[in-house]
Amino acid sequence: MKQDKQDRRSQRTRHLITTATLELLFEKRYETITVQDILDRAGIGRSTFYTHYFDKEDVLTSITEEMLEMLSQQFSQRNRGQGIVPSLELFEHVQQHAQYFQAMLRGHTGEVLWEAAQTALSKTIEQRLSTIYAETPSPAIPWTLIAQYLAGAFLTLLRWWLKAEMPYTPEHMEKTFQQLALPGIWGIVEEKRASP
Repeated sequence: MKQDKQDRRSQRTRHLITTATLELLFEKRYETITVQDILDRAGIGRSTFYTHYFDKEDVLTSITEEMLEMLSQQFSQRNRGQGIVPSLELFEHVQQHAQYFQAMLRGHTGEVLWEAAQTALSKTIEQRLSTIYAETPSPAIPWTLIAQYLAGAFLTLLRWWLKAEMPYTPEHMEKTFQQLALPGIWGIVEEKRASP
């Protein structure tokens, strides 16, 4: 992303560009969207666009970063007793913004979104595991690998849920994820605790 300009006019322009891009993503695949499509939808000139972004990939990166930052803020405000994976919050958030996420699942945008989500979620999970089990000896499988596994399992389930048009409630999906993914993790942790 180009230099961060925080004045109101710059923020307004960036908002016009990201909104136009999102609207276009609801209508067609990312690969078919051109910078000219974004310009026409946003009602701005080419030089204005290039003052704020390098290309349409830069806009997509910006949108993804904003979404992940918003999720990160939600996670940091959550109750500490709610477990290591913020699964219910994620299912609820995705349900509230289903149209956006379904548009983002298609083609290249899906790859960018899910890769960024995997990175952010695994980092959140690893930090949570390290905090919860700070006094416990490290398990045979490093926290980093456990976090990658949990993030991948969660995101695979989330993606399926979205593609299937959310046939179950967020609460049901959260409970399912907890039942499928976490018993093995607890087994690893408890096994390490029981070791002399």
